[in-house]
Amino acid sequence: MSSNVAEVLVAGAVSSGAVAGMAAARGGAEGHSRWEPINAISHIVWGPLTATRTEFTWRHTGLGLLLNGVACGFWAVVYQAGRRSFEEPDSIRALAGASLAVSAIAYVTDYYMVPSRFTPGFELALTRRSFPWLYGALAAGLFVSGLMPRGRLAGTNPRRHP
Repeated sequence: MSSNVAEVLVAGAVSSGAVAGMAAARGGAEGHSRWEPINAISHIVWGPLTATRTEFTWRHTGLGLLLNGVACGFWAVVYQAGRRSFEEPDSIRALAGASLAVSAIAYVTDYYMVPSRFTPGFELALTRRSFPWLYGALAAGLFVSGLMPRGRLAGTNPRRHP
């Protein structure tokens, strides 16, 4: 597997975990079930009543996690491309700039550009006060994935190769 593909997969997985974890945390903080915001993601397939599901089910929670993973994978591709546009793509400035920019673009895309049927669904289960936390988690997940050693992602030992 090429290191570029591995970097995108890792960035997608880390950011997806961060967003799902934050959605669950915000659900609890707002007095809802921790599963409710994740279940709400599956509204894309099952409709808006999905957001009222409070328990874990493969049909709603599993699909919500899968759809979140796909969306975060898409944003990971954008992040990797954006990061590489910097003069020093592995610098903290590039990692932070790209992760913050992609998170802002994701928010605008999710809530101002796509039809309501294709929004993430968080608005069905959480208040808008949670959105900075959710998109901050996306940025943090992308940023952290950029800090991971490149050699390990490519299956090489960076200490052996000068």
